[in-house]
Amino acid sequence: MKKSKLKSLVKSARKTAKKDIKLSLVTELKEIAGKFGEGSKKINKDIEKASKQLAKKLSKDIKIDKATLIADNKKGTAATEPEVVTAETV
Repeated sequence: MKKSKLKSLVKSARKTAKKDIKLSLVTELKEIAGKFGEGSKKINKDIEKASKQLAKKLSKDIKIDKATLIADNKKGTAATEPEVVTAETV
């Protein structure tokens, strides 16, 4: 596999992980904020912004297993969609 193709696979896996992290953070934080009182636009906006920033920092530090990406790409499966476990699915 070419190096450029591998880089794009890693980048897309990292991007998907970033989206999943942000989504799970937003849902959990909004749920917690809802328990303490009525939500507002300002609180929701702050939650969205902070979740985006934290997801960016966390996704940078994620180590993507390149061997798994190569194997899954050869099989034709979507390796860039990691499974997200939330409190609702546990």
